[in-house]
Amino acid sequence: MTSPPPKVEQLYVSTLPGLELALEAEASALGWKPRRAEGGVELEGPAGLHQEANLRLRTASRVLLRVGTFRAGDSDTLAEHLGAMDLSRLWDGRTPPKLSVSLHRSRVPGADVVFSAAAYAWGLPSVEQAGALEEEGSGPGLTLLVRVEGDVFTVSADTSGEPLHRRGYRQEVSRAPLRETLAAGILRLAGYDGAEPLVDPMCGSGTFLIEGAWMSMNRAPGLTRAFAFESFPGFDAEAWARRKAQAEADALPAPRAVIHGHDINAGSLGTARRNARRAGVTLALERKDVRTLTAPSPGPGLVVANPPYGKRVGEAEDLPGLYRALGATLRRGFAGWRAAVILPDDTALVKALDLPGARSLPVRNGGLRCRLLLTDAASTS
Repeated sequence: MTSPPPKVEQLYVSTLPGLELALEAEASALGWKPRRAEGGVELEGPAGLHQEANLRLRTASRVLLRVGTFRAGDSDTLAEHLGAMDLSRLWDGRTPPKLSVSLHRSRVPGADVVFSAAAYAWGLPSVEQAGALEEEGSGPGLTLLVRVEGDVFTVSADTSGEPLHRRGYRQEVSRAPLRETLAAGILRLAGYDGAEPLVDPMCGSGTFLIEGAWMSMNRAPGLTRAFAFESFPGFDAEAWARRKAQAEADALPAPRAVIHGHDINAGSLGTARRNARRAGVTLALERKDVRTLTAPSPGPGLVVANPPYGKRVGEAEDLPGLYRALGATLRRGFAGWRAAVILPDDTALVKALDLPGARSLPVRNGGLRCRLLLTDAASTS
């Protein structure tokens, strides 16, 4: 028998390094009151907030539901606290939960102590160790994350399962793919609100374009995927159905602005077209060289790019020329437009791009240190 739902939920929502401000702004725009924390934000709200956060947050990587916080000085005390936690709404008591443990300036000698205490507390022969959640996802069922700071233990349940960047539409990728959450975060940091034209001159598999189209349509990013919370014993299926129905009703049938994508590679355009079809959006895609590209309309608008990083054999020596050409196109061909470019943290490439007055923000793309350069309309004219 499951316990009644809590009146108030406390969440920790993680995001990619460099996107904390974007996540905070996004949560605020949804009417919530986020508190910025290391690697993400904390949220507090009524029962079901974890469903809403998974459904609507574009820049979030994972949504964790706080289960309990306590102090424990030894393994016996730890087992007592773990055994006293009410997990009836999260765990069926039969399928062993997975556990992820992180130690920070802790007196606990190792994660094995936590695993052993959990197995003893829950009457299990052992507790499975969770893998790298951000990469692999936890899948259905219960995964608990235990963070230990000194003698303070914070236990949270992963409500997302598969990482939230896996929207479901991107079944094909081209060169240098961006995570969907990173693309959405860059668009938000660049001030994109979906009401103005969007152009990606090197669109690849179309991630920037699709995320921009969904923003323009007010389409919730979690509508077509499954979440770990759907397998919890206390899952409120009726409330979830109502939330999804409301999100569907809030969405527009088409983007409010034209979304343009270009690439020199015809194969990439085909990939972008198929991904867009799976995402339910229509994009204006055309094969063009970045060296000859011009804005499709007078500003304002946003041009966003993820140029090659030179990881393939023979690419590196061509990069400075490509970046110089991209910079020239942004300055001369997109007068009155803003620009957002993510590129490796390489001074020579930043210099080759030559975007005077651009703001630089540190971000990571697939573990690689990068810079996000943001210009206003005056800088590109």
